[in-house]
This record gives sequence, C-alpha cells and structure tokens, in this order.
Amino acid sequence: MKKIYIYKPKILFFLLIILIFNLGIITRRDLDLINNNENISMEVYTVKKGDSYWTIADKYNYNNKLSFIYDIEYLNKMSSESLQPGYKILIPIYENKW
Repeated sequence: MKKIYIYKPKILFFLLIILIFNLGIITRRDLDLINNNENISMEVYTVKKGDSYWTIADKYNYNNKLSFIYDIEYLNKMSSESLQPGYKILIPIYENKW
C-alpha cells in the first residue's frame, strides 16, 4: 500500500491566497459603494408580510434593482432567504436613483 503525503505548507499557501482574494473583493465592493454615491443616506424599513427585496426596491423606485438589492443585502448582512416580517433593515437612499 502506497503512502499518501500531504504537503501542509502548499495547502496553507493555497488557502491564504484564497483568503486574500476574497478580502480584496469585499474591500473593492465597500469602496465602490462609497465612491460611486457620495450622497447616501440610510432609512430603516420594517419588513411586512409578503415583502421581498424586489418589492422593497419597487417601493423606492430604483432603476437598477439588482444592484440596489445587492446593496441592501450587503448592508444588512442578510440573504433574501432570511428576510422575515418584522425585521428592520437599512435601505440606502441615493441622491440619484441610477
């Protein structure tokens, strides 16, 4: 029977590269959100029964709904599956509703 050797330094190096890459993506998204929209205010919205991120975006009349939904999910650290009636979420209010 052959022995299988696992080289831990190579695996750790690979995992470190993945971690650095993922942190870079998060940082770029933060900067894009801030730099593209200097005039952002926040509003607290209470989720009602039947609400989804899409219907909330409709209520605020944004043209680019997918980007708006991503920003809501990102700001609240939630996914659409975790949205429940009664939750209070932050809604970004942009000066231009791109």
